[in-house]
Amino acid sequence: MKNKMYISFGKGILFLLFYFILTSCRNTSFKKTPGGMPYKIIPGKDTQWVKAGNVMKLSVLQKYNDSIIYSNLNGLPNYVFVSGEVRQPYDFSELWLKVRKGDSLVVSQSVDTFIKRVPELVPPYFRKGGILITEFKILDILKNDSAAKADEARTRENFLRQEIKEIETYLAQQKIQAEKTPSGAFYQILKQGDGPKADSGNFVSVNYNGYDWSGKKFDSNTDPAFGHVQPFSFTAGVGDMIKGFDEAVLTMKKGGKVKVFIPSLLGYGPAGSPPKIKPYEKLIFEIELTDVKPKAPIVMPPPPPPLPQKIDSSQRRGN
Repeated sequence: MKNKMYISFGKGILFLLFYFILTSCRNTSFKKTPGGMPYKIIPGKDTQWVKAGNVMKLSVLQKYNDSIIYSNLNGLPNYVFVSGEVRQPYDFSELWLKVRKGDSLVVSQSVDTFIKRVPELVPPYFRKGGILITEFKILDILKNDSAAKADEARTRENFLRQEIKEIETYLAQQKIQAEKTPSGAFYQILKQGDGPKADSGNFVSVNYNGYDWSGKKFDSNTDPAFGHVQPFSFTAGVGDMIKGFDEAVLTMKKGGKVKVFIPSLLGYGPAGSPPKIKPYEKLIFEIELTDVKPKAPIVMPPPPPPLPQKIDSSQRRGN
């Protein structure tokens, strides 16, 4: 259960944006890079060009044939450092110095070309004749890496703040009284514990049921359907768990039970945990704290097998 940035457009708006980009592309012919990669640039209104050493802030939508295989349109944008050098022909780096802030870029790549040039890097689901279409929107151009890191931190904070508001709205609608953890997960106390309180560094054991935001159970250590009905143990407060789960446990006493509502950025974030947890999936866990120990028990490794003894020549068979 352990484990780039927010775009302040409403859900679906950016999909419409890319639809209009593609519609305008019909009137724009493809050009080719020196490496033979077809592309289109739909100019924006800004005049700031990308330069070597900059970091681009990008929205990305990628399709294989007609299927979307990657999108961050309703999530966190990507940050790409521009070295100014082309890494290899038929690579996006051929185009980075051709775009400006606000531009949209559409790139078409043939799977046959990838198979011919770098077959070892071709994903197994790519097939001959396939086309990879990648659509970029240059949201911003950051001067350097430090500026990009500051922007990323602000954007991530804004995204988490929005997720927290969405959970607060849900809890209010469901008339659920819940407390907030330091980072922004929410826990509803189902049963007060009367044993020792979990603290950072303690070795704890829990029973849990995990649900996606639609209410579908995706994991459990109490439900035989998931094949691991046994106590789940870990060291609390040291990053062994996703942050929302970890912080909820640190509010509990042994014997207690809570229901915790976790923003995606305190869960599995942009990557999710395929195939059960989608990118940016908010989660719900029911957690029962069954044991609290000061620290993890020391498990001694088994002793090594004895070394074979050297046999004196006088002891050999027949001597």
